[in-house]
Order: sequence, then structure tokens, then C-alpha cells
Amino acid sequence: MANLIIPDKNKHKYVVGIDYGHGETSAAICSIEWEKDAGLRETKVLDIDLDRAARKKVITSAISHVTKGILIGDEAFEHMTDNNGIRVCFKQKPESIDGDAERLMIDFMKAVYCRIRESQEELTDTNHIVYIARPSGWVEEEAKELYRQMAIQAGIPLGGLTSESRAAIFYAKSPSVNFAKEISKGAIVFDLGSSTLDFTYLSDAEKPIDYGYNLGASIIDNAIFENMILKDNDVKEFVGKYPEYRDALQFKGRKFKEDAYGRNEDSKTIGGFPLGIIISDTEDSYDDYADCYVKLRIANLGELNDMVNSTTHYMDELKKALEDYKTTKIPGKTVNGVFLTGGASRMNFIRPIISEAFNLPLDKVKIDNDNPSLTISRGIALLGATDATTTILVSELKKSLPSMISNDKMLSSLVDFLAKNITEKAWNAVDKACSSWVKTGHTTNEDELKQKLEIEFKSFQTDEVPDIINRTIQSFLKEGSEDVRKKMNEIISRYAPGREISLSGSVKIGDVQPINDSVSEMFATISKICDSITKVVLDGVLEILSCLLLCFISEPWALSKEFDIIKRKVKADNILDKKYEVTCKVESKLRKELAKNTVFKNSVTSSLSNYFTKLIESNLQQVMIPIE
Repeated sequence: MANLIIPDKNKHKYVVGIDYGHGETSAAICSIEWEKDAGLRETKVLDIDLDRAARKKVITSAISHVTKGILIGDEAFEHMTDNNGIRVCFKQKPESIDGDAERLMIDFMKAVYCRIRESQEELTDTNHIVYIARPSGWVEEEAKELYRQMAIQAGIPLGGLTSESRAAIFYAKSPSVNFAKEISKGAIVFDLGSSTLDFTYLSDAEKPIDYGYNLGASIIDNAIFENMILKDNDVKEFVGKYPEYRDALQFKGRKFKEDAYGRNEDSKTIGGFPLGIIISDTEDSYDDYADCYVKLRIANLGELNDMVNSTTHYMDELKKALEDYKTTKIPGKTVNGVFLTGGASRMNFIRPIISEAFNLPLDKVKIDNDNPSLTISRGIALLGATDATTTILVSELKKSLPSMISNDKMLSSLVDFLAKNITEKAWNAVDKACSSWVKTGHTTNEDELKQKLEIEFKSFQTDEVPDIINRTIQSFLKEGSEDVRKKMNEIISRYAPGREISLSGSVKIGDVQPINDSVSEMFATISKICDSITKVVLDGVLEILSCLLLCFISEPWALSKEFDIIKRKVKADNILDKKYEVTCKVESKLRKELAKNTVFKNSVTSSLSNYFTKLIESNLQQVMIPIE
């Protein structure tokens, strides 16, 4: 397992979030306000200049190795004729830490992190944690672990990963975007990157539902490359002879796409470039290709969209993906809005297709108008800062559990509950034994009554005591967990204001399987001393009843069966009239026995600690976005 940085409120002041995208890369920084609740924070996420000279927040995920070192972003293209080749869109699911693609990605990660440190002078070697996003489709633990190891090898003080869609969700909930209401009722984050299209459905009442499709915007880049750039035979010949320049030409197609979709849909877009800016002048065929000019031109976006769909069926496949996600992944779910993220989501055909697919007005298909290319890095910086504070709070809460649970007040409360409920139900066994003796007894002798009492108590022990203990624990947990819930709400208020757990008991015991399992463990622990509990009750009842029975005057056998019933009823009524006296003494004795039982005290404390730990984890998982 990668050696991740653990948040330390005495050391860390900042969180950096990095989105190493397939097509473009961005980063953001956020201060950690350890002592402030969510509603009191003044924290603002700040975009980092990854190209300080050009004041660019977003750079192309491009890298080239030159004599003087590594160049990334636009600088890689400025020197593409004097290097060993430029690479763009090289990010892929890791398979081996020593693979060529993985080593290239590690170099890029390291170079980007160096840019961040150069841009943000307030960062030192030890005062910050970095969180990075991963494609939502990378769900295999092996791939995630390799990606973590790659970041650490790049010299990044890594706190963890989260999926790109989760980062987008967290940002969409922020006040600057104002999409929290839609998400609370059920909404989709639509993340269109260069390599994949990922959907995440989220609502306050359900776990997120992720799914991805191989419909990244690079399909459109490649369509422009194949159908507009390579239509010139000289260019096609050039690529065949110098495949190392293919990435640079594909990038030109991508830039043309971005320029076209950034314009009014009725405007023409004209572009082009000579191969002389691509090929190195040291190549033998430089003179043959340097003057070859690549022409790029469309009359309007309709022309570009028609070409893309006729050659790749991209729009048709997008509609199929939306329909598939709606009908097979989230059938019956209400979609109140869709939030778009990723630079490619600005393409003019995206929002109308989504609007039609989910029958939403266009204004409910929302895009971050500021810059959707920055959504992921902003989201993961905010998420990382919140995760750092909640990690510390959860740790402190768990550490405080033993003292909260082992206090005399809580244990005494449980003892009182058990003693009262068991004694009350035990008297029902006395009542049933007396009633049975009156109706079906053969003698008026108290020994026969004792036999019936023992039979009823055996049934009571087997059939009723477990249920009494179970219901008593359930009631006790509901009443006794208020302090723990208050502490959990302090954490939730930092993470998700408005999602606090109601102290009246909105979290139902046993609704979540880990909690249900923990209750079962606690029940089993207390059940181990059921025999002794029942024996205490039975002995107490018989001891007191024996005194009453001894007061009865033995009668000779009666000739009348009816007269025997009357005599048994008189004796039984005399016993039942002593209910208050008997139950008070038995309850007191049972309470003392439980209170001084060390095994009982230790097992209950251990079980409660286990239960509340799982309660904390299960409830916080409902509102927290996981950092991996």
C-alpha cells in the first residue's frame, strides 16, 4: 500500500488538488481552516497558474524530453522540432510501475508538481497535502494503487485519490455553483473528458451510481485529424514516414476543435499551419515537407457536427449512452438536473442532447460558465481540505468513545433498563404459573405451584429473555447515542451543512448491515449471561414466594374439586397481590448482580464501542465522499 500522508493539524496548512487529465491539466489550492465549521469558513479555492508566463490555469497534457530537461504544456510544442518527440493524450490506466507509459506519466506528474511549487511560494516541503483525481472508470484496486505509487514516485506528498466525478460533485455543491438543491433530490454529473465519458447519479437518499463509456472527446479530435488533416496525401505520407510527429498533428486537430466550438455556431472557423513547425530541420526530408501547408476550414459548426457524426456516429452513440444509463443504471430515478464538467462539455450539441434525453429544460443542464476545465481541480482541493479536517475529527471522536461509553451513567442506565424490563416480564411468568395452577392443578400443595413456576421460567428464559434483551438494547441505543450523534453532527456540519442527523432518531438501528451486525454481537454478548440473569430472577421470586407459601395453612385433601380450585385461587391471589413487593426486591437484586458483574461490564463496554464505531462509519459514509 502506498505510504500516504496523514493530515496533521499541527503541520499542514494547505491542500493542493491536481487534475491530471488525458487532454488537459489544472490545479487548485485551498487553505485548511481546522477550527471552523462549514458555515463559518472563509476558504476560497484558488486556481494555480501552471504557466506563469502566459498566466494560464489550464495546460495541455503534453510532454517532451529535451537536452535541458522536461517541457510540458505549450512549451513542449514550442520546442517540438528540437526534441526526441512530443507526446499528448498519453494518460492511461496503469498496469506496471515500470511501464513506458507509466514512466512518462510519472515524469509529467513531477513536472506539474514542480510548476505548482514554483507558482505558490507559500508552499514548503511539509506544510501541504496533495490530492489527485482519477478517472471514474478506474475502479480496480490494483490500478488505483499503482496510480498512488506513481504520484509518490513523482515526489508528491499524496493524501489520496478520489474519482473525477466525486470531485465534480463536491464542487457542484459549493455556493459558487449552486447546484446542491438539484443533487439533494437526484441529479447527474456528466464528466466529458478526452478519453472517457463518465456519469454519476447522486441524491441525499441514495449511494452514488457511477458508470463510464468510451466516448471521450478525443474521438472528435481524431475525426478532424483523419478527415481534415490527413486528407492531404503529402500529410498522410509525412505521418507514415515520421510517426513520432503524429501526436503533434493530432493536437493541432484538437486546437482547431476547441477554436471552432468556442465560436458562435454560425461562424466560420479557418485555421492551418505549415509542416515546417512540426518537423525538425535536422530531418533528411525537412525540405520535402517544410512548406507543405495543412488547411483547416469549416463554414459553421453544423458542417463540423455533420462530419463528426457521419464518420464516427459520435452524437448517435452519445444518445445511446444516455439512454443506456437512464434505463439500465438508474431505472426509475428522478433526474432534477445535470451538471456538466470537462472542457469538452462546451461543445454546442451536448446540452440539447442531454436536455432531450432526460426531458429537462435547457437551464437544468448546467455548465460551470467560469471554466469547466477547472471543475475537477477545484472540487478535489475543496474536498481534500474538508477530508483533512473530518479525518482528524473522526479520529478524535473514535478515541473518545471508551470514555463516553465506560462512564457509570451510561452503564447504570443500561442496567436499570435490563433489570426493570426483565423483572416486569418475569412477573408475567409468575402470573401464568398461578393461573395455570388454579385451573389445572391436582392439589393445593405449594410444591405443585413451584413446579409450574419452574416450567414457566424455563419457557421465559428460552422464548422471552432474548427478545427482552434485544428490545432493551434497541431502546437503550436510541436513547444513549445522543452524545455520539451530536459529535457526528459536528463533523457533518463541516462536510455537508444541512445533512446533520436528527437527534430524534432518523438513523434507524439495524437499517445499515454493519450496525445490525454489531447489535447482534452485543446481543450475543449479553445473552451469554442470560442463564445467570434468569437464575437470579427465578431464585429471587421463589425465595420471596416461599415465604408467602409457608404462611399458608396446609389443608387435608378436600372431597370437592371445586373447593380445591377455590383454595388454589385464594393462595394464588395472595401471591399476586404481593407483585409490587416482590418485583421491587427482585429488580433491586438483579440490578446489584449486573452492576457488580465484571464480565457483563467489560463485554457491554466492548460491544458498545464496536457498535458506536460502526454507527459513526456508516452514517458518515452517507454524506462523505471517499478519499482513497
